[in-house]
Amino acid sequence: MRMKLHIFSQNYKNYRHLIKYFFNKSYFRVVDKSAGIINFIYLIAGCFELTLTLVVIMKIKPLKISLFAVAMLCACVPKDDHDAEELTANVTISVAREVLYNKRVNSSGRLTPISEVKLSFKTGGIINLISVREGQVVNRGDIMASLNMSEISSHMRQAELGYEKALRDFERVKNLYEENAATLENYQNARTALEIAESAKVIAQFNLEHSIIKAPSDGKIMKVMAEEDEIIAPGHPVLLFASSQDQWLLRVPVTDRDIVDIDEGDNAEVTFDAYPGDIFHAHIYEIAGMANPHTGTFEVSLAVSSDDKRLLTGFIGKASLITSRTYEYTEIPAEALLEASGREGTVFRFTRNTAVRERVTIEVIAGNKLLVNGGVSPGDTIIREGAAFVSDGQRVVIYE
Repeated sequence: MRMKLHIFSQNYKNYRHLIKYFFNKSYFRVVDKSAGIINFIYLIAGCFELTLTLVVIMKIKPLKISLFAVAMLCACVPKDDHDAEELTANVTISVAREVLYNKRVNSSGRLTPISEVKLSFKTGGIINLISVREGQVVNRGDIMASLNMSEISSHMRQAELGYEKALRDFERVKNLYEENAATLENYQNARTALEIAESAKVIAQFNLEHSIIKAPSDGKIMKVMAEEDEIIAPGHPVLLFASSQDQWLLRVPVTDRDIVDIDEGDNAEVTFDAYPGDIFHAHIYEIAGMANPHTGTFEVSLAVSSDDKRLLTGFIGKASLITSRTYEYTEIPAEALLEASGREGTVFRFTRNTAVRERVTIEVIAGNKLLVNGGVSPGDTIIREGAAFVSDGQRVVIYE
């Protein structure tokens, strides 16, 4: 019996110490959660072993064991709340700072030459010649297409003959009028007929000249829209011509919310999939005066510098428009954000060793930084890491 009491005494001392160690509130720290769980498992195992000791060695009935266990646990729990360590959590902090931000508007669009025109014939007829192909570079004045001139030349010749006849009739009537052999009405009618014939000659000459398409400037043929021997109507496009290959426009849609922050001359950065990693500098060249009735967006044209790179019509570019208007925001780390719904979020502000919950408005997400308004101010200390394990008003310890 004395041996049994000795074994029980040793086990009781060990497990009483373990129980008291477990009930220390420091095991509820955020950083000690895993250790607390492990010690709790050890406690259960120890209690089980202690129970077996009492039943097998001491031969005590289970009901008495239960009463004894309750009394032992109560005795192990600290009676004075001041003896328990205060509930705290370890965190890292960061100081919010004020930043000046130029709003960026992102969009994408299609690349076109800065001057792109559709060339056509003034009169209809049969196409006699198309001397260029798509992608061909041409110089100012080069002949690129022409009509069959049979009919047009005949009209020109007819106008010339009519003018010559009207001129002879006018000279004859003029001489007769000066000799009082013709009336004033005869003289006026002859002069009118001469002016009509002269106008008809000018029209025929104009139509003849515009039956040939010449390059209006140095440029490039973007598209051929007709073929030789086709009958084409007046004004129908034959060639799509770009006047210069050194100047390009990227036309991008912008919403009404962003268009009010954009001004002509603002800078922009453009990227193309054809040149990964390269940034092309641009500026806002033109802003549409009204929204597109189909999309409800405003077209903004960006003048893009080629930077000696080969650009082609139809490239899809991604643009970041840098507005000239500056906004003041408070910058905090992104990992400090506890929760968010839409543009509203929650962070913890560190003040007097205590975590205080604050609501903020998220204005911009800039990489691993958040630019916010309200809730926190520049200079405030923000809990950066450990915020997920902290409650409002809880005391915290800065983890170095």
